[in-house]
Amino acid sequence: MIRQIAAFLLLCSMNGAALARVVTYSAKAGDTPESIAADYYGNRSLALFISEGNGLQHDAKLKPGQKIHIPTAFHYRVKRGDTLEALAQKFCDDKRRAPFLAQFSGIKSTDKLREGQDLLIPFQHVHHADAPESLASVARAFYGDPGKAKLLADFNFRSSPMLAKGDKLLVPIGHVKIRAVRLQAPRAPTAKTKAPAPAPELAAAPAVEAQKREEELAQRIGAQLQVVEKAYKDGSYSDVPGALDKLLTDDPSEAQLAEIFRLKAFAYVALGMDELAVNAFREVLERKPDVTLDEATVSPKIRAAFDRARRAPAP
Repeated sequence: MIRQIAAFLLLCSMNGAALARVVTYSAKAGDTPESIAADYYGNRSLALFISEGNGLQHDAKLKPGQKIHIPTAFHYRVKRGDTLEALAQKFCDDKRRAPFLAQFSGIKSTDKLREGQDLLIPFQHVHHADAPESLASVARAFYGDPGKAKLLADFNFRSSPMLAKGDKLLVPIGHVKIRAVRLQAPRAPTAKTKAPAPAPELAAAPAVEAQKREEELAQRIGAQLQVVEKAYKDGSYSDVPGALDKLLTDDPSEAQLAEIFRLKAFAYVALGMDELAVNAFREVLERKPDVTLDEATVSPKIRAAFDRARRAPAP
């Protein structure tokens, strides 16, 4: 059930000029960065952006009423006269980052923008190096791909592949967004209301409305999960991972994420992809540490992959 929230969307400055979309959340008793990440991102493993972004320890216990900023990537609709350089200056601090803005939106930096075109605007996470570390290790931590160290170097106009203790690094994040059920679009202006500002703003959804949308979404994803599970039981193992990947884009809840990764793990075992199965089970265990498998109904191969995941949690 959705927590009662006291949140509002605002535009806040980052490093002076750039604008970032964030939600300011008023913490409730028992909240942690992980619980907030689960509620707002649908994935508690993304708590790093909340803890680091707010100067908190990863296991911090928050005080009731404590203000927590939750960043999000967002979509921007191009206006007449917009250029990649101008938008890079506005949203990414520097017009020289225009090629990165294009890359995140899947277009060429030489493309001319069209009015109404949709661009993905990443937020810039400020990473602090607590000890000497390589850009490759930072890229692995944030993107799961050490090969993106060059992206980090170029985005930060750095020549050295290493960070010294105390260094700060901007990490552009385009794959982390606040769940749609947590937000609502602004209402259309009426004759008695002023038109909204030109820049599109998101708004925090009222708790009752958000709960209704959450329930509707849960029902829809639940129905789709049943279809995928039937495909698995019918032996169409190769169809299962792709179908589940599509569900991952639909804002599933934490409980549904656990079910999605459970089905993925089962399918991967059937396909002989044991390492992928172990990784999928790790995702399940992150969300449901006490989950068990029924020995009477689950095959020994599946249980073996599950046991490996439990013995060696994800690094």
